[in-house]
Amino acid sequence: MDPDWELLSAWRSGDRGAGERLVKRHFGAIARFFRNKVSSEHDAADLVSQTFLECTKAKDGFRGETSFKRFVFAIALNVLRLYIRTKHKRQGEALDFGALCAKDLSPSSMSSIVMRRREAQLLVLALREIPLDQQIVLELNIFEGLSGREISELLSVPEGTVRGRLRLGKDQLRARLAELARSPAELQATLTDLEGWAASIRRALDRDDGDAGPAATGS
Repeated sequence: MDPDWELLSAWRSGDRGAGERLVKRHFGAIARFFRNKVSSEHDAADLVSQTFLECTKAKDGFRGETSFKRFVFAIALNVLRLYIRTKHKRQGEALDFGALCAKDLSPSSMSSIVMRRREAQLLVLALREIPLDQQIVLELNIFEGLSGREISELLSVPEGTVRGRLRLGKDQLRARLAELARSPAELQATLTDLEGWAASIRRALDRDDGDAGPAATGS
């Protein structure tokens, strides 16, 4: 049996510890999802908590037609949309993640504060300057190591659309990095090891988020 489904079944039967273990399995990915899209550590933690609270409320309605990870990410995307509407007074407006970027919504980057190396800071800042729909798929690709097909399944978006966003996102990322870099050498150092800098960012975020720990679960 799938470990997530096994834990979910036990959680539904009243095993709160199983629920806490299930949340822990997905806590890091959800925390990383929010961290570079808001400017406040409090907001990021609150969005993570909201996601798992909604997950707790909806757990009995989950029938297993998709993976539990996809179920949680769908909730996280809805939580992010609600945050943007309420925090940035966009109620009534159609939210187009292809026309919005994290920098426009939250000018300062909280994630860049935890980065010690300039190349990692550049990558974090540049990701915030590309459209949100591209930022989301790129971060899932370089931070979580997901393929186009896996991202497609996770976000319920056609694989061709995901691959198009990845391609455009990488082009936009290179352009933003070129604008932010202080020298050609700094730009080259960042571009030649994007995967390495992404891994260092993930480690730094995981250390920082580890202090907070997974959100509490209810029965």
